[in-house]
Amino acid sequence: MIDIKAYIESGILEDYLSGNITDQERREVECLSKIYPEIKTELDQLGEAVERYAFAHRVTPPAELKSKIMVQLEFAVDKKAVSSNGSSLEGSEEDETPVYKLDSRQSSFQWGWVAAASVVALIGSAVYFNARLDTVNTALDRQSAELTQKNELIANLDNPDNQFVTLKGVEKSPNSAVRVVWNPKTQEVRLNVLSLPVPQADKQYQLWGLVGGKPVDLGVFDVNGVMQKMKAASQAEAFAVTLEKRGGSPSPTLSEMYVMGKVSG
Repeated sequence: MIDIKAYIESGILEDYLSGNITDQERREVECLSKIYPEIKTELDQLGEAVERYAFAHRVTPPAELKSKIMVQLEFAVDKKAVSSNGSSLEGSEEDETPVYKLDSRQSSFQWGWVAAASVVALIGSAVYFNARLDTVNTALDRQSAELTQKNELIANLDNPDNQFVTLKGVEKSPNSAVRVVWNPKTQEVRLNVLSLPVPQADKQYQLWGLVGGKPVDLGVFDVNGVMQKMKAASQAEAFAVTLEKRGGSPSPTLSEMYVMGKVSG
C-alpha cells in the first residue's frame, strides 16, 4: 500500500497536469486515481485550480491579429480550368501551393526571442562590467591620492630644517611615546604616535606646544598609526600630550599628561 499523502506531495500530480511526465508515470497516475479517491479528488482540484488560473490570466488577442494570420495562410484551391465545352483541366503541379506557411514565421518568432534574450544578457554584462570598472577606477584614484600624500610627506620629512622631538612617557604612562616633527621656518608640525593607550570613545589626545612656559593648543589627534598634520607653531620650547574630552580643551589637564619632550638647542 502506498503512502497517499507522500505521493500527493511529491508533485507528480502537477507534472501530470502540465504534461511534464513519462508515459509510465502518466499511466501510474491514471491507475492510482481510479483506485484511491483521495488522489482522484486532489487531481480534480488541481485541474480546476489550473483552469481558474488560466481563465483569470487570459489575454485577449488584438483584433488585427486575425487578419495578420489570415494573410500568412495560403489556402490550397482546387485549381481546375473549365474549357469552353465544359470539361475541366487539372492544374499543373507547379501551381500547387502549401496550405500553411507558418514554420518560417514560427522560426522567426523563436529567433526573435533568442535575439532579445541575447541583447538583455549583453546589456546586463555591460552594466556589471561598467560597475566593476568604476569600482576599480575609484580604488586606483584613492591609491593615487594616498601615494601623492605619502610622497609629499616624505619630501617634508626630508627637509633639513626639520627638528625631530621624541615625547617620552611621564609617570602616568611611562611606556608611551610620540614623535613630533617641527619645522620652525615653515611652522609645520606633524605627529606620529609610537605608543599610546587607546582612549575611550568620548576622549581624545591633544598636542600642546610650550612657549614661554605657557601651553599653546596644537590640535587633537587619534591613535591611528599614521603621521598626522597638526596646527602650525611659530615657536616651541617643548611639546606635551594630554588626554582631554573629545574635540579638545582650551587648557591642558595636567593630571592627564601622558608624554612630554623638550626641543633641542
